[in-house]
Amino acid sequence: LHRLIRRQRQMCIRDRPIPAPKTAWDWNTLLSYPIIENMEPMVALSYHPQIITRPQYAIQGLSGALFEIYGRQGLQERLAAAAQLLPAGHRFVVFDAWRSISTQMALFNSLSRRIATNHPDWSEDQITQQTLKTVAAVSRDPKRPSPHNTGGSIDLTIVDEHGVLLEMLSPYDDFDETARTNYFEIKADLTEREISARNHRRLLYNIMTTVGFTNYDEEWWHYDFGNQNWAWKSGHEAANYGATQPVFPWTQILD
Repeated sequence: LHRLIRRQRQMCIRDRPIPAPKTAWDWNTLLSYPIIENMEPMVALSYHPQIITRPQYAIQGLSGALFEIYGRQGLQERLAAAAQLLPAGHRFVVFDAWRSISTQMALFNSLSRRIATNHPDWSEDQITQQTLKTVAAVSRDPKRPSPHNTGGSIDLTIVDEHGVLLEMLSPYDDFDETARTNYFEIKADLTEREISARNHRRLLYNIMTTVGFTNYDEEWWHYDFGNQNWAWKSGHEAANYGATQPVFPWTQILD
């Protein structure tokens, strides 16, 4: 009976369309959401049988990137709950969560250069605005930290029972319009591959939002909990997470 209920729940999750954004994303709007820091600790995300961590920026050698992926405890608890809703044999693959300021800066600069190369006729402002759709601006302002720097953002996808990534038809960190979470909900005349990608995005979106995450509309892989992005999208009056970093006691001893 429990297996039947779980299977029916998963079918509903897979079939539920991803809704269109109610309002256009505006980074400046987030400043109106205060941060009431709840002091939740940072925890490693790798200690769960249904969660694989693949720290993309450490693998790429970006400044400040770590080979363990950390997030707030509340984020980890909800991710573990989300894992229970995955189809049998499936697992999450986490690419990134907490991100240092130096890594944020390296990403922003790297993407800006890629966009400038692809669009040599664009102005500096056009390049910056396009970059901001994928990478938040580097911020040391305690009232407006970069989302990943709070430990309340996570980038992830799903692998099937054979360890194969589910097809999303847009790679992680893609800045093309196909990266928008609901892209295949509004595109007409979908091919079989596009229908499959749409259903996979629905699976990820509905599982994550069921346990309390919110999604960044421009990126099918990006979800938030507890930070200002989450406060705005979920209707909360304040965020719970401000800028933070992992604590390593042994480095304090060495100091």
